[in-house]
Amino acid sequence: MNKQIFRISNQISIEEINSIYEKNLKNALFEFFNLESEWFYNAYGEYKDLEKYLILVYLIHRTLETYDKHFYKVNFQKFYSNSHIEIEKISIVDIVKELSISKETVRRKLNQLSASGVLTRKLKSIRINKVNYNPKLERNVYNLSKLLHLFCKNLKKDHNLTTLTREEIEKKILLNYTQYWNLFFKFQIQYILRSKNVFSSIDTFYIFGLCALNEVWNSKKLNEIKKSKFFEKSETFIENVTKLKDSKGLNPTTISELSGIPRATVIRKINFLVKKKFLHKVNQLYKINNKQNSKNFKLLNEHFFINQQQLRNLLKDILNLLKN
Repeated sequence: MNKQIFRISNQISIEEINSIYEKNLKNALFEFFNLESEWFYNAYGEYKDLEKYLILVYLIHRTLETYDKHFYKVNFQKFYSNSHIEIEKISIVDIVKELSISKETVRRKLNQLSASGVLTRKLKSIRINKVNYNPKLERNVYNLSKLLHLFCKNLKKDHNLTTLTREEIEKKILLNYTQYWNLFFKFQIQYILRSKNVFSSIDTFYIFGLCALNEVWNSKKLNEIKKSKFFEKSETFIENVTKLKDSKGLNPTTISELSGIPRATVIRKINFLVKKKFLHKVNQLYKINNKQNSKNFKLLNEHFFINQQQLRNLLKDILNLLKN
């Protein structure tokens, strides 16, 4: 019986992903922003604390990496039907180093999670208890499958992915959930940490991201000629966002409703963003700062570029898993 031999040359390359990404920039960005905005909303809604949620994600990721190392795959249903998740031995110092969170904060967050019964700690051993299924977790898989489907449709036919439906992609991810989600968490943790480094806190980045997403949604009002230029190249995307003249910003109440973050906290974070010139105020509404020669504009451009490069690497890795 002839068996198909794995060939490196048959793998999907980053060049192919880059080409599809640029040719489908508008849809790729909308799907990615939708994936992230829902992930942050669900994450905040779960614990009202994004830093606490990041620590949990990191702990689970450590376990998924161990699964992957031993070629152990668990489907979505089985993973979330477990009464607990055993975490590989880890110290507070490891978490501090990996997540750039102070030792005092890590200890406090872990104590809060222990007090609420989310996890159990004994020396360096940690066990996460409440891992029951909820629809929001499956929604994350759904949103990722939409983004992947966009790329599958545009790959070369010899990769045998062009006929995959979005539903089939979702089913494949759910079947080998821990393997796929290990890759996603690896990307997500680094994405959050880079963003935190730029915006000082995860909450602040989340609020800025909603303001940025609002500007992008406003681009839908452009006529087709302007819209095609708006999404012409990824390297000019941030510049084009800041050029939107007639777009409406968001007020603190709307941001609070969209994010789930209390209005008082939103106002405090907005004041920080205005002070640092990431946002500016126009008629009681907050928009992205449109000064393109500013230090922060260059920082945002660089941040966007790195994030999108890492996203493409993630897509390449997951699509090659789907292929094989």
